[in-house]
Amino acid sequence: MSRPPTPAPVAATRRLLSVRQSATLRALLDAGSALVGESGYDDLTVRAAAARAGVTHTTAYAYFSSKAHLVAEIFWSKLQSLPAPKVKPRASLPDRIVAALGAPGVLLDDQPALAQAALAALLSNDPEVERVRTRIGARLAQRLGEALGPGTDPDVVESVMLAFSGAMLQAGMGYFGFEDVVARIVRMARLIER
Repeated sequence: MSRPPTPAPVAATRRLLSVRQSATLRALLDAGSALVGESGYDDLTVRAAAARAGVTHTTAYAYFSSKAHLVAEIFWSKLQSLPAPKVKPRASLPDRIVAALGAPGVLLDDQPALAQAALAALLSNDPEVERVRTRIGARLAQRLGEALGPGTDPDVVESVMLAFSGAMLQAGMGYFGFEDVVARIVRMARLIER
């Protein structure tokens, strides 16, 4: 007698999902990502993502409280898929920052519509978005901690995180491109090293 499938853990929700629920979640995330890439955040709706994923809007709202929540989860999903930072033992502070934030920076640079959408979504006061935003910040801080190494002053991690979020916000406002975010933080790190 065969066993029923074991629920697959999915970090994007508060509960463990069945294999079928995980597939539905993935279809909604993929549909939302494609729609953001095609028409941007303003035109995205949870209903449109549901239609593209082939599920009802009621089903979609069981997973996402709002379009901001959908986009935050899309960004979280992509951030989770990035490889861990790899750092050479004698790497400089700027090289360590590039190791930690370079991959997230490239992700945002390669998908500017997602970057814009994620910035808009993550500023939402939706409680579900706040929960995802906290996980995103923790993951970025974890990447920095891993790259900077044990014993790094927590104030350094916090300062780099503040610089990253500020640079992301300025890129989102059009002051410079997302491709410049990490380079600007590296310049700041070089100033700190002096």
